[in-house]
Amino acid sequence: MSDVLGGNAALYYLITAFLVAFDAPFPPVPSELFVLGSGPMVAAGHLNPVFAWVAAAGGCWLGDMGLYWVFRRGLTTWLERFRWGRWVHRNTVALMNRVGRETTYASLLGLRFVSGGRTASVAAAGLAGVTPGTFAALAGLGAGLWAAWMMLLGYLTQTLTGWPTWSATLLSMGLGALLGLALAAVLARSKRRTRT
Repeated sequence: MSDVLGGNAALYYLITAFLVAFDAPFPPVPSELFVLGSGPMVAAGHLNPVFAWVAAAGGCWLGDMGLYWVFRRGLTTWLERFRWGRWVHRNTVALMNRVGRETTYASLLGLRFVSGGRTASVAAAGLAGVTPGTFAALAGLGAGLWAAWMMLLGYLTQTLTGWPTWSATLLSMGLGALLGLALAAVLARSKRRTRT
């Protein structure tokens, strides 16, 4: 095991799972840093790829389920106590009004790849009344795809550049942000086309 982790890979997995779960209601939490960082660490042989993926995907799914139930059970009054909660609630309702409830299923898979999209799509699913079984399955699929994508991006960045783990992580964060912005631009353009 690498000196970077000091023999504490299990701690890295736990921190990753916790931060990714906490990121669902609190989007500013930098969970992507840990998930992207696990890719270069897997490439360097410091982490087990299966455990790293399970930590990221499992944390994502747990966070999604928690936030879904907050909106599904109408516990938004609790969110209204916080400025970020009012922001999430207001923007989720605005998003649903713009795109419609029928796109909720697709957004559970696609919007999580856009910064802040995960929170909005999960909250929208709760408000739209997506059934728990359907939501759990879609959230699980989305979490698995998201974790695999983030880790692959970090892994390829490390493998192709040969840079140190920390710099490969920073580069993959930048690439991830650019690809997320590109996806957001494509989604915005396609929405404009369907309206006209």
